[in-house]
Amino acid sequence: MYIKKSVLIVCSILLVAATFLGTIMLVNPFGVLEFDDFFKFGTGINTLKKYYYEDIDGDKLLDGILLGASLSTEDPYTVYMDKESADSFLESVESDDYTGVGLYISNEDGFVTVVSPLSGSPAEKAGIVTGDKILEVDGEEVSGEFIDEAAAKMKGKEGTEVKLKVLKKATDQKVELSLVRKTIKRETVNSKLLEKNIGYIQITQFGVNTYDEFINHFNQLAKAGMNSLVVDLRNNPGGYVEVAVEIIDCFVDEGEIVYTLDKYGNKRDYMGTEGASKVPMRILTNNGSASASEIFVGAMKDYGLAKSIGEKTFGKGVTQITQSFYDGSLLKITDSRYYTPDGICIDKTGIEPDVEIKMSDDSYSRISELSLDEDIQLKYAVEELAQNKE
Repeated sequence: MYIKKSVLIVCSILLVAATFLGTIMLVNPFGVLEFDDFFKFGTGINTLKKYYYEDIDGDKLLDGILLGASLSTEDPYTVYMDKESADSFLESVESDDYTGVGLYISNEDGFVTVVSPLSGSPAEKAGIVTGDKILEVDGEEVSGEFIDEAAAKMKGKEGTEVKLKVLKKATDQKVELSLVRKTIKRETVNSKLLEKNIGYIQITQFGVNTYDEFINHFNQLAKAGMNSLVVDLRNNPGGYVEVAVEIIDCFVDEGEIVYTLDKYGNKRDYMGTEGASKVPMRILTNNGSASASEIFVGAMKDYGLAKSIGEKTFGKGVTQITQSFYDGSLLKITDSRYYTPDGICIDKTGIEPDVEIKMSDDSYSRISELSLDEDIQLKYAVEELAQNKE
């Protein structure tokens, strides 16, 4: 059968056009049929590159586009990071230790805001507490919108000095502090046996090895005759949800520990397994108790396994995933909310304590150094547990 050459040309053109159109539909980040948005985006970028009075670095342009996209969510935990910031972020969550000042920070209304200082860190010893805002690092302004860049600036070689300008939450006054960076070991669990065989376990964060550390400390206390337990989650900014669930599972006997829901209604359940340790428990919390710490508190309270003492928790009830790119950059995205066994999402609200006892910022900055009489939250928990045993 003979086909005219002109027909073949027309068919080829149509095929190319259809392929081009189909490709645009597939890769269009604004939606398959959102051509106006796609062409607006392309026109805007090309116009900027054509008329801006200097040449634009393509890599920086791409970084800026992704950064702007993340900022458009107005979610403090959805962040784009260039390679340097991504490396700093991954070091903070994956390595056994790091060198810096020991602060967990978040973006709050555009400010670099302290979630909590690490126990024994230079930041804690300098009196930096939950709610303080970091305005400058070494004379350079920092912004909550570039939170990981601010974190990277505070890290550095051990023994080097870094100067911070801090807006104090308690006084609303700006202070300048000089801190010496140190290598901070990630031993996340500490314990001791208190009077009347009451065990005390402090969890500073839920890291990679925290479950194993917790089990070792718990078993040592049990061998020493522990009959009740205080779990201290003050200034614990959270960490790995799975690790918190493992520890909670030590006390919850076959039940839902926490679950997450994404915007499509997809549910992920974290369930307890058979067998649980029965020990009277009190949990200490403050405004620096966040994320995985709140999962712990929420589950234990919902099952009636523990009372909380202290102050309201931070209120971070969302989870994140990460997308890495070929050049080492990274996009961290809030993908779901989590809920306690009773179906409560505490995001932006926090968990109120069963017994509210407030302490000063100075006391919170010296938690590890306080005596039992000075630590009025711990003292109350100990007295209550002791009374219940009498």
